[in-house]
Amino acid sequence: MSKEVVGQSEPMETHGRAKKASRSREMLTALENRVVNLEESVGNMKETFELVEGCTDGFDSMEEQFRDFVLDSLDANGEKVKELLESTAKKLAERDENLEDMVLAMKKEIEELKGKLTIYKVALSNGMLTSRSTDEKRGGNAIGTWEEFQRELKKQFYPQFAEKEARAKLRCLTQ
Repeated sequence: MSKEVVGQSEPMETHGRAKKASRSREMLTALENRVVNLEESVGNMKETFELVEGCTDGFDSMEEQFRDFVLDSLDANGEKVKELLESTAKKLAERDENLEDMVLAMKKEIEELKGKLTIYKVALSNGMLTSRSTDEKRGGNAIGTWEEFQRELKKQFYPQFAEKEARAKLRCLTQ
C-alpha cells in the first residue's frame, strides 16, 4: 500500500512539477516580454530625452542672446534717460534763474508803485480833491477817469510833465 501511495504520489508530483515548470516558463516569458518592452520604452525615452536636450541647448543659446540684447537695450536707454534728465535739469535751472530775475523786477516795480501810491495818498490828503471841487464850482470839469486823475496829479507834482503834454497837444493841432 505504501508503494501505491508512493507510486501515485510520484506521478502527481511530476504532473505538478510540470505545471510549476510550465507556469514558471510562462512567467519567465512574460517577464522577458516585459523587460523587452521596458528596454524599448527606455530606448524611446532616451531618444526623446536627446531630442529635448537638443532643443534646450538651442534655448540656452537663445536665452544668452536675449539676455545680451536686453542688457544692451537697457544700457542704450539708460544713456538716453541720463541725457534727458541732465537736459531737463539744465532747463529747469535756467527757468529758475529767469523766475528769480522776474521776481526781483516785480519787487522793484512794486516798490515804485508803493512810492506812487504814497504820493497819491499825500496829494489826496493835502486837499487836492477840495481844490478840484472848487474848480468844478468855478465851471471846471470833474475828473472822470483814473488816467485823468494821474495826469492832473503829475501836472501838480511834475511841472515838466505839464510842458510835455502841452507840446504833444500842439503837435497834434499843427499836423
